[in-house]
Amino acid sequence: MMKKVLPLAIAAAMMSSFAQADVKLSGTIQAEVGSVKDSTKVDANGKQQRRTVTDSDLTGNGSPNRLKLDISEKLGAGLEGFASMDWEFDTFEKAQNDTSLANFINREKYVGIKHSLGHLKLGRIQSIYKTSTLGYDKWNSTSLQARGTGAGMSSGAFGHGGFLDNVVEVGGKIPAGPAGEVKATLQYLADQTPDAAGVRNDGSILGALQMGNKDFEFSVVGAQQKNKNAAGTELNKLTNWKVAGKYTLGGLYFALQYEKVKTAQAFGIPIAGTPITGSTNVTDPTEFVWGGLGYRMGNVELFGWAGGTLKVKDLKDTKLNDPAGKSDIFGYSVGAMYHFSKNMFAYAGYHKTDDKRTVDHTGAALADKYDSEVFLGGLRLNF
Repeated sequence: MMKKVLPLAIAAAMMSSFAQADVKLSGTIQAEVGSVKDSTKVDANGKQQRRTVTDSDLTGNGSPNRLKLDISEKLGAGLEGFASMDWEFDTFEKAQNDTSLANFINREKYVGIKHSLGHLKLGRIQSIYKTSTLGYDKWNSTSLQARGTGAGMSSGAFGHGGFLDNVVEVGGKIPAGPAGEVKATLQYLADQTPDAAGVRNDGSILGALQMGNKDFEFSVVGAQQKNKNAAGTELNKLTNWKVAGKYTLGGLYFALQYEKVKTAQAFGIPIAGTPITGSTNVTDPTEFVWGGLGYRMGNVELFGWAGGTLKVKDLKDTKLNDPAGKSDIFGYSVGAMYHFSKNMFAYAGYHKTDDKRTVDHTGAALADKYDSEVFLGGLRLNF
């Protein structure tokens, strides 16, 4: 009897709470199909071979698929409480009879309070370094995107990927007349408990200062990751920063971004300061430059971007590893979207990543290990 009554009691309690708060269920479902050429499939001579792939994100740099629950409640005096729970899932994987929740991956979980001029947020949150300008890339969270192995933007939780645990976030904004508004956000990692690997990130800090309106925006963003051992001794302090801007004129869209990062990156690039095998030098910070250009006419939107690392100095300068100095990693994407409605669109495009390095910082031959080429089409529905 108790087993039957208890779920009803819980449901009744939840409905009673919902009556006092605004609860919103939202999400995104995306599916892609395409032809991928990368190091996953090679012939006997090591030459990359094409393969057909279906997935939420063919290149594995960040699926947009999510199921999100947002709760808010008016508190009076201009204050509002809010909370969010967010899960990622895959469109194609898992058998039909698999009843486990293993297909759902933990994303953001936070609670906060806000006013028209600012907010306080606590929990597991995406970094402001990521969210401040990631949307400048209209191909974000598709296999045409610039971050990760796309080669146009930094990766990692203190770059444009992943999530941060144990965050205390404060933010505010003030009107700036014709320039729109000025926004400032600060995130601090406070928890001193070591993770499973015995590493702590407490004391790490991220911040963004942005000014703009619906037509333009300018951003200055930084992140400093402090790595400590279980006793709290600082192992290293890695600082990333970027400047970025975007401009919209009618249907025309233009964006630029420059980054200088010390954290480890895709393409096997280690943290700045890592010794170089066979040399007295150490690795330098990685510099990314990215630019995007788009145009929308009615339901059709065209967008392309090009970007990559500047000369990877740790290889170019030694002559031991790369006498020709060809150390750039370059990527670009071009494609088109057709917007059926505000919430659904189809898209198709082409992406290429070209790593010109012959060896990495250890002297190991790369042999086009990080090169890739993708032709794809996809559908996305937001709800």
